[in-house]
Amino acid sequence: MNIRKRLFSNLFLRNMISDLFGRSGNYNTPGSFIPYFQYKIGDFQDDNHFLYFQREPFGRRYYNEFFNKLNQYIHGHIPDYLEFHFSAYSDKHGFLKFLQHEISGRLKQKSGQARSQKLEIAQEWVAEKQQELKSAQKIALQQEIKQGVQDMLPFASGVNLGEIENIAQTLSQKLSDRIELILSGTEERMLSITDSYVTGNIELNNQNHLVKVIKLFKLLKDVQAPPEKAKAEQLFRRFSDTDIAAILRLHFEPFKSKQHNSIQKIDIKKADESIPNKNPKVQKLEAALQEYFYS
Repeated sequence: MNIRKRLFSNLFLRNMISDLFGRSGNYNTPGSFIPYFQYKIGDFQDDNHFLYFQREPFGRRYYNEFFNKLNQYIHGHIPDYLEFHFSAYSDKHGFLKFLQHEISGRLKQKSGQARSQKLEIAQEWVAEKQQELKSAQKIALQQEIKQGVQDMLPFASGVNLGEIENIAQTLSQKLSDRIELILSGTEERMLSITDSYVTGNIELNNQNHLVKVIKLFKLLKDVQAPPEKAKAEQLFRRFSDTDIAAILRLHFEPFKSKQHNSIQKIDIKKADESIPNKNPKVQKLEAALQEYFYS
């Protein structure tokens, strides 16, 4: 155990060090960041929007480099730079939420007027994108409701197809507005409830291992006894991907800003696809887990 870990393992010393020198978080380990922004390892090139590093960066350098490069652009090119990274990241809501909070924090720091103006342009871009996502979701919901209404309406001979279209359009508009209102209120209530939970603050030293941790949860969920024992019963009577998403969101720092549905459909699915069950390491781990519980 290195000296830093020894010091921080002692609660009294940890609090004393925090009071005297502050705490920087785990941003000084290579790869200790969420890869919101596209980057390459190699010589710097100034002809594209990628971030460049000579070696795997640690979190603080990675995030600072994004905003340092943003400051190089003229006002009119900042949206192109942001769009380049936004379009490549799967969790659009998570990307925008991170930028929203990070920009807000940097604007509160003392910086030059020119840098602040560029951060404000980025802030406006984030607000516009959030509104676009919200509008797109609303349109998709309206179309889904409209189609459902049309499927339910009787196509009798005396019914005018134009009238059916108008009825479906009106109902879909009213229903989607009502659903949006309900969901907005529900989300606020859920946030207030989850904020009162005793949640964890689990953080990996290397974020590159995050996918493997998710896959481990998946394998643990599916552990079952060997066929010759207990008729191959499952270890857990109830344990689903929904439960894994809840664990990640409540206790793992990188997921606290994500929507539950997004974690389940994007992050857990990504773990399954990037580490398939036929992988030899996965098969060994499955066998080891089975032996651990049923030997």
